[in-house]
Amino acid sequence: MKQAWGALGPAIAIALVTVVAGPASAPNGGREPRAEVGREPRVDAAALFNAGTDALSRGDPGRSVAFLLAAQRIDPRAQDVRANLAIARARAEATQGSGERERTPQSPGIALSTGEAWWVAALLALAGALTGGLAALRRARRGLFVGGTVVLALGVLASGWLLLRAREERRHPEAVVVVPVLEVGPAPDEQPRSPYLLGAGEEVRLGRTRGGLVEIRVSGNAIGWARRSGLWRVADAARYTPPSVSR
Repeated sequence: MKQAWGALGPAIAIALVTVVAGPASAPNGGREPRAEVGREPRVDAAALFNAGTDALSRGDPGRSVAFLLAAQRIDPRAQDVRANLAIARARAEATQGSGERERTPQSPGIALSTGEAWWVAALLALAGALTGGLAALRRARRGLFVGGTVVLALGVLASGWLLLRAREERRHPEAVVVVPVLEVGPAPDEQPRSPYLLGAGEEVRLGRTRGGLVEIRVSGNAIGWARRSGLWRVADAARYTPPSVSR
């Protein structure tokens, strides 16, 4: 019995830490992005979709991609969001004549929002801990105990992977170019060189900041510095939704 409790206690402790700390470690606590202007109500995927579709109809691929990416983060299974995002990306590529873009890789299988993924990982860990612990207490077949341990390990590993993604988003947030042409060049104190030119709708990652400049990262590498005003962080897209489409 002592050995059983010895196995059950740490397993439940690990699962509870995953359940409590996991979703809280996600950006915005695993919730949808909120508009940060005054005390406006939360902007949902429908409002972001409408804003992105309006921008697409105006021929503004940069803002359209930003809004639709934010909507996809909230509701990744929405077919209309995915369809319009594909159209916006295609128009941005056609304008620039290039398909080399920084994109978040799409995981195979069921598409989950960030909050949903955190809770699935946490519940896996808790279910595995309870299954393995009860199997140890009741001295059930070894297969049940091993199965619970495997499920617990899967939940903990999934939480670790999500935590790494959340930290990467905090360090290098995803952003979209929203001006027709954005020059990416060296910082003022660096050796001069020819700038890179990014077009509206280009998806990049942001790094360090210097005044009105921000470091631009593509495929994990820093390529130079650009004006912060020419980019929107995807996580901040909700604050740019017009009052007519926010709820």
